[in-house]
Amino acid sequence: MFPNWQLVLLSLAYIGLLFLIAFLGDKYRYQLAKKGQSLIYALTLGVYCTSWSFLGTTGQASSNFLSHLPIYIGPILLFIFACPFIQRIIRVSLKLNLTSIADLLAARFGKSHNLAIIVTIVALVGTMPYIALQLKAMVYSFQQLQVDQSFNSWHIGLVVSLVLAGFTVLFGIRHIDVTERHPGVMFAIAFESLVKLFAFLAVGLFVCFSLFDSPVDIWRQANANVLLDQQLNVDQMAAMVAMLVIVMAAFLSLPRQFQVMVVELKDQRDTWLSRRVFPIYLLVFAFFAAPLGLAGHLLLADSVPSDAYVLFLPSLADQTWLTLFAFLGAVSAASSMVIISSIALSTMLSNEIVFPLLYRRQKVAQTDYDNFRKRLLNIRKLLALLVIMLGYGVFIMASPDTLSSLGEVAFGAFAQLTPALIAAFYWRRASLMGVYAGILVGFILWMSLNFLPQFGLYS
Repeated sequence: MFPNWQLVLLSLAYIGLLFLIAFLGDKYRYQLAKKGQSLIYALTLGVYCTSWSFLGTTGQASSNFLSHLPIYIGPILLFIFACPFIQRIIRVSLKLNLTSIADLLAARFGKSHNLAIIVTIVALVGTMPYIALQLKAMVYSFQQLQVDQSFNSWHIGLVVSLVLAGFTVLFGIRHIDVTERHPGVMFAIAFESLVKLFAFLAVGLFVCFSLFDSPVDIWRQANANVLLDQQLNVDQMAAMVAMLVIVMAAFLSLPRQFQVMVVELKDQRDTWLSRRVFPIYLLVFAFFAAPLGLAGHLLLADSVPSDAYVLFLPSLADQTWLTLFAFLGAVSAASSMVIISSIALSTMLSNEIVFPLLYRRQKVAQTDYDNFRKRLLNIRKLLALLVIMLGYGVFIMASPDTLSSLGEVAFGAFAQLTPALIAAFYWRRASLMGVYAGILVGFILWMSLNFLPQFGLYS
């Protein structure tokens, strides 16, 4: 446990470092593009691993150490077996200068602007619980480690939201560009991917080989063989397969993943390294989640919430610096997702909804394009702030829940877009009306059965 000033000072120092890295990334963008663009691109894909991966899956694994696997296996299978499909999406998007999943679907179905609007709304609503999840993780991590519980959760959440919005506006929305690339932000996101990876790896190695003799020792002491026999049943396996399908579908349509995987890419040849690095990156989280969950259940049990095992396991051996490193890892995992999602959604909202409305009302012949461009830039900044504050609103209003459930709810929304994405490339007879029907019916069912119950609507 740490005094409030220490946690606040550490958080401010880390945020300041992110600002510096983003500034340097913008300043030396051309040097970085020549020397390390492939590695930066590969690391930015790690934005997929959010606080759900860093904290939530460990909590899941403490009670059911197979339930977290689909979250990691899904993207790995896509990168192994669906790589030609992913490469085709990238190739088409780069050729047409597409800036979002909404642009891509609209372009493949007769340049339908209405379809782009629907996809944007689905993406916005689907991202809200995921942003709320990240804010909750950062607030939750701070509260779990502070000695004096003097800060209310909504206070901490508001400060975190405003700081992330400030970073996004300063470095993520600096100009209106047809490519919508942000080299400074991507450099900072690549750094955050390393921080959360090394933090999770450090805690995993410490628990496996310092608190215990090995992962096998954890397995034996937890009687994991007995648990495995209990969990290997038809119902559990069916649930895992269903979650695997949802994860694979959602991965292809996540706005943040499309942003880093497609929009930020300059040269398709840079994807070669990512196809090797990203699956290994995911395997590290997948491998250590179960030992950390089982170890937390053995040593901490119900003394702390299972989602906090990663934060508290190092403190059992008075490893203060490792605990703080784990705290920074949780902050990195959550903040990177919020930043990239707000950039992606502000682009979608502005390009598909706000800018067309303004352009129709503006008299083109009398337009001062410099002022109009500045106006558009300011609108996009306000939209990024709006996106983050909407996530903060869900964070305030949603009923108390575990980290994993909010992530699962969000994934369900994005999964509604993937059938249309697959049809756009492999089913020439797919009609626009069929795409409308599929997305709207799936989205309405998701809203009524998954999203609204988070607010206690049916309780």
